[in-house]
Amino acid sequence: MALDSSSTLSDVLAQYNDNLSWEGDVTKAQNCLAAIRWLLVNRPSRMGDEIQQIDYESLAGEKNLLEQYVDAHGVSVGRCAFTEGRMLL
Repeated sequence: MALDSSSTLSDVLAQYNDNLSWEGDVTKAQNCLAAIRWLLVNRPSRMGDEIQQIDYESLAGEKNLLEQYVDAHGVSVGRCAFTEGRMLL
């Protein structure tokens, strides 16, 4: 699911929870990273009730791990901006 300005907190939390096991899967890592970025941008300083709370500082650390993974394993890794073809003789 692509998150956008009309996404709700429930949409974002569902995407985050659906992609918690992102290790080894670039698509899940990208989805999880998008959810974390949305949460960090659209956050109060803390959120929750007496039972559950979200600590945004811990999300920032996970965001850094995800960015490193996506940068290292994403679609654009190892690809050239252009290629040159030569006839084999």
